Amino acid sequence: MQSCDVSVVIPAYNAEAFIVDALESIFRQTVLPKEIIVINDGSVDKTEQVIQDWISSSSRSCPVHLTTRVNSGAPATRNVGVKQTTGKWIAFLDADDIWESLHLELLIAAVNCMPTAVAAYGAGRLMVDGAVQELLYDDFWDNPSKKYGKEIKNTKFLKIDFEIFPRLIKGNFIKPSSLIVSKSFTQNVGLFNEALRSAEDREFLVRLMRMGDFIYVPIAITRYRWHDDNLSQTKHARKNIENGLRCLKLIRDNQTLKLNSNEMTACNDEIIRTINEYMYVCSNEGWRTYRSGFDFIQSFFGLGIGVKALTIKHVARCFMPFSAVI
Repeated sequence: MQSCDVSVVIPAYNAEAFIVDALESIFRQTVLPKEIIVINDGSVDKTEQVIQDWISSSSRSCPVHLTTRVNSGAPATRNVGVKQTTGKWIAFLDADDIWESLHLELLIAAVNCMPTAVAAYGAGRLMVDGAVQELLYDDFWDNPSKKYGKEIKNTKFLKIDFEIFPRLIKGNFIKPSSLIVSKSFTQNVGLFNEALRSAEDREFLVRLMRMGDFIYVPIAITRYRWHDDNLSQTKHARKNIENGLRCLKLIRDNQTLKLNSNEMTACNDEIIRTINEYMYVCSNEGWRTYRSGFDFIQSFFGLGIGVKALTIKHVARCFMPFSAVI
């Protein structure tokens, strides 16, 4: 079977129920990768044993490397995997996601049609309780890839350039499991920021996109599994928003990005919007959380921004049931 110069990086944490599905989906590809690198991020379940058993029992047409390390979170785990890669391109696959059979073939075709591209990503669909949703992930939001994408002549692909910045900072619609990136450009731009436990992909993609164009494949090539342990679930909302604010501050203050006045305004506007959302979430958890949230905003953005984030409705919500607040 034909192969391509792609290294696949899979971060895995407590993924015993899903990891084999992810690995099997790679070997159903019409074009196989050069290698698969799995980093077990200190799982406390049987993830490591499940992977070892699968490697021992399966007939593999490309090497699978397994490394187990102390739990450090997704950004650090991905970085460990990236540093082990030898391919020209790096593809990411979260341990609970699945690739469609044309995933690599279409992404490689996309970057081949525009050699200056630094990355490519495709559409995906959510998979809930084993059922694949019809709506594409891009459509699930506000069609940002189609809205900002520019047609590439004689192809089905769309070019995505830095004009999408104001939308990209609002929330990452580019899932790592749908993405391939140029290894040479990751060496220039740097890897995932390990200080961020979420939103690290958004911050990384902004830096990478400043280096060159992405290509969007408007075809469902990835299934994103939705389950109770997803980091993006509601129960993690406050911590995720905190990381989102850290991400936005890193982007705004990164002088190497050379943001123009419009881009800087977009960044500051998104910071204010996210702060308001954050204080609302904090108010629903009571006064102590609200006060802690205020301290967080003040420490990161200054007293002036913190005071502007205070509202009578939020304070009132701290002390009474949400249904009683107008």
